[in-house]
Amino acid sequence: MSTVSTKRPRITQADKVRESVGLTVVMMTEQELSLRWQISVKTLQRWRLMQTGPKFTKLQNRAVRYHLDDIKAHESQRA
Repeated sequence: MSTVSTKRPRITQADKVRESVGLTVVMMTEQELSLRWQISVKTLQRWRLMQTGPKFTKLQNRAVRYHLDDIKAHESQRA
């Protein structure tokens, strides 16, 4: 029998600081969002180019993040 391992979300030092201070801004990476919606990362990238889909934030290191509130708002619009 083979077991399938799943990756746990990476916890960064910034996440630990946010938790200790009590800040509750939850952001998801494009990989995490693609897993949540069961779509490809490429689809999210195409939606950003077409300016559709949920709002996103680009960080200084060019990483893309999605606020959980924006994700939930987009889901409720599509439901």
